[in-house]
Amino acid sequence: MNLVSSSNRVLYPYARRGDVFSETTWSNALNDIATELRKIVKVYGGSSIAFIGCSQCSNEENYLIQKLARFLGSNNIDNCARLCHAISVDVLAKSLGFGAQTNPFSDLLYSKAILIIGYNPVATHPPLAALILEAKKRGAKIIVVDVRRSETAELADIFIQVSRPGEDYKLLLCMANIIISSGLYDKGFVLRMTEGFEEFYQIAKLYDISRCEELGVEKSLVEEAAKEFALAGCGSILWGMGVTQHVTAWNNVSAIVNLALLLGYIGRRGCGLYPVRGQSNVQGACDMGALPNYLPGYIRVEDDHKRKLFQNVWNIDNIPSEPGYTSIEVFEKALKGDIRALFIIGENPVISHPNSAIVRKALQNIELVVVHEIRWSETTQYANYVLPVAARIEKEGSYTSSERRVQWSYKVLDPPEKALPDWVIIERLGRMIGLSNWREYGSVEDITVEISSVVPIYRGITPQKLKENENGVIWPCKNGECISRLYQNGFETPSGKAMFSKIVNKEKEMVNKRGYLTLTTYRSGLCYNTSLCIDNNADVAIINRFDAKTMGIDNGDLIEVETECGKEMFYARTDDKVPRG
Repeated sequence: MNLVSSSNRVLYPYARRGDVFSETTWSNALNDIATELRKIVKVYGGSSIAFIGCSQCSNEENYLIQKLARFLGSNNIDNCARLCHAISVDVLAKSLGFGAQTNPFSDLLYSKAILIIGYNPVATHPPLAALILEAKKRGAKIIVVDVRRSETAELADIFIQVSRPGEDYKLLLCMANIIISSGLYDKGFVLRMTEGFEEFYQIAKLYDISRCEELGVEKSLVEEAAKEFALAGCGSILWGMGVTQHVTAWNNVSAIVNLALLLGYIGRRGCGLYPVRGQSNVQGACDMGALPNYLPGYIRVEDDHKRKLFQNVWNIDNIPSEPGYTSIEVFEKALKGDIRALFIIGENPVISHPNSAIVRKALQNIELVVVHEIRWSETTQYANYVLPVAARIEKEGSYTSSERRVQWSYKVLDPPEKALPDWVIIERLGRMIGLSNWREYGSVEDITVEISSVVPIYRGITPQKLKENENGVIWPCKNGECISRLYQNGFETPSGKAMFSKIVNKEKEMVNKRGYLTLTTYRSGLCYNTSLCIDNNADVAIINRFDAKTMGIDNGDLIEVETECGKEMFYARTDDKVPRG
């Protein structure tokens, strides 16, 4: 199915009348939405309104979405990074300064060791996997940690298969313990460039090599991996959803960053941290402040001085100083009546968010649900208004890749019928609401210019510069120079030093309350979001063949998988690529 030419394409603005959607005009739709928003803000305040931005939208569109939220007095703005790398953004920003990948992908060719955790680039990012394979040919040791023996695991020099998903931090702490006790850590770097080592060391001491047995991993294998990675002298770490989609995500990412700090594997060619992104503009959406706790450029909303700078630039009285609700919390709060209006831009949370039952109930409990969409989806059926939007190739704007590379995307086709770019819709809506000092933009380039002037890390990245550089411009740019490798001359923290992140006790959350199998998910290279899937294995549940035999399940059986969040039917596939349990 092609999203652009799909017969399921939303072509006109629609308003719900009872249980039926009726076609309407843009003027009527936006006027009605603006009227309802004014009423809701007047009665319940700006904090009763929430926005879910879009990682498939341009930087300019996400910038305007979060700007509208703040003009309405709400920090309840989030994007799909909440379901993938929002934790990575937080840990990296607090520890190092920026919530972003530290090095360009090309640096992997100079790594002497590459540690890949909970991530399968062979299936999901083949061009990146080719770089890793080339690094291996040049002598790099490849270490893979995963629950499943993935395609990437087949390339590994050392493969560590953990049997308890989400507890990667314990394995990494065991590795840190081995490295410290063997005297293999970079003492000079730790002393000169970091803070909080002693506190981290007290935690790492608790994870001697015997703790690895809890994870069902051979002690000798962990010791080999730890020493190989430390003795390499320069290494990189890549991670994905297998690390972040857990209640222990903070610990997992913290342990990754701490391991890199321990060895001084930051700020050099071949030494870097790679929280590899999935959608085309997850990085850009986060950079633009489509997050409840950050303004554009990773300015924390609690930072009074910098928050007031944005207030002055935008000429508004007050941006809330408290972080807003995450997209997960928005649905929980909606059930309690705390969220009265919700804008969903290009996302399908009924399918993509955890616990669909809660999402459906929440959507039914919200007074005003506005969905910007290319196609009719499981979420649009709960909307009060469905607004047709242009696809990426039907509009212009800038996008930012995992390696902080900002590139201009050109319009190839005209949008069909009444579809409009998201930025046009948001800009018009702001005017119709009657927001004081809301700016009128004549083109998407006008927004890019504003971003380059007010977002510190995008300073100087103008439309002209992007159009002149086919390969894009990497942020940040300082004194006319774009910095592809972060932290070469210190860290972007108040002290100029990196902070070892705290590891918190999560033992209680990891208890399997029901005592059955543990469910973990993985990405298929032939499925994209909730829209495109050409993979016949999309509806398959993989079970260890011994577990399957115990439960009387044969390969190919149709089975029902039930959790506390719901249930679904799958075809069973039995193999040894997942461990027992």
